[in-house]
Amino acid sequence: MYQLRFSMRIPDDVTGAAERSASLTAAYQAAIDMTEWGESHGNVAAVLSEHHGSPDGYLPSPLLLASAMAARTKTTPIVIAALLGLLYDPVRLAEDLAVLDHVSSGRVFCVIGMGYRDEEYQLFGVDPSARAEQMEELLVTLRRAWTALPFTYGGRGELQVTPGPATAGGPALAYGGHSVAAARRAARHGLLLLAEAHRDDLRVAYEEEAQRSGIAAPGCQIPAADSVTTEFVAEDLDAAWDELGPRMLQEIRLYREWNEKAGKSGITSLSEADTVEDLRREGKSYRIYTPSRAAELVAEGKVLALEPLCGGLAPDRAWHYLRLAAAAGA
Repeated sequence: MYQLRFSMRIPDDVTGAAERSASLTAAYQAAIDMTEWGESHGNVAAVLSEHHGSPDGYLPSPLLLASAMAARTKTTPIVIAALLGLLYDPVRLAEDLAVLDHVSSGRVFCVIGMGYRDEEYQLFGVDPSARAEQMEELLVTLRRAWTALPFTYGGRGELQVTPGPATAGGPALAYGGHSVAAARRAARHGLLLLAEAHRDDLRVAYEEEAQRSGIAAPGCQIPAADSVTTEFVAEDLDAAWDELGPRMLQEIRLYREWNEKAGKSGITSLSEADTVEDLRREGKSYRIYTPSRAAELVAEGKVLALEPLCGGLAPDRAWHYLRLAAAAGA
């Protein structure tokens, strides 16, 4: 078993606008095709990420890609982790998620995140100093919008979102974050917390806030300190590290730069590696297994976290590694 994660990142060193555009088009088509193929070959979920204004084209429109994937599948859960809620108008987001809920027959699960990059806030005119209040308002507005009853928001008068979602009460939501404030917010709104950091104080803060608020909160998931975010299966590990390692590092360096600039620390998915050799030796968030080792892990109940298009890997090579992983988990 495995899950497929797509962030649609292609390095900006591809020469020529036409060549880069063709590469992006091929990658998006491959992501949709892989999700459809995976439905009958061991995939348990498709996971989409979101960021904006990134030089490598990081996926900015996960709702659109999720809709395309939902139209090509029948049972695959589609997870958006994380949906950067403050970058959307709350009423429009409620509409889009309601429609996506119908398109997917309730298979889309959104992890709402606040975001942390000033560049993204600036791009969408978000005041970062008021982001906590805006997030509180967003979460309340989504729930009100999905009741099919009139509600008020932002001085716009009486509003009503139609159509209502397919799922009673609205599409499934969780909250993602790495701070005590995020844990408390998730509990206060009755949302599952998907933490980014291995910290016991997040669980304590979540449970205390749920008790204080009288909310039957669903709980929180704290990642293990050695959580793996990207895995591949290859017959020749040395050759695979030669091919995939530089692409992994491209992703790691930019993600690390963003987090360091925002003052975030303790994120389990971050790597300190600066070379492919360091990354391989680190054996943490990015790993490559032989088919036999992957089969052992799957037999033990592990779900492989595949990122087939990692770092702009060409679709034909991505398919090669995906098929090896699927065969190992058969």
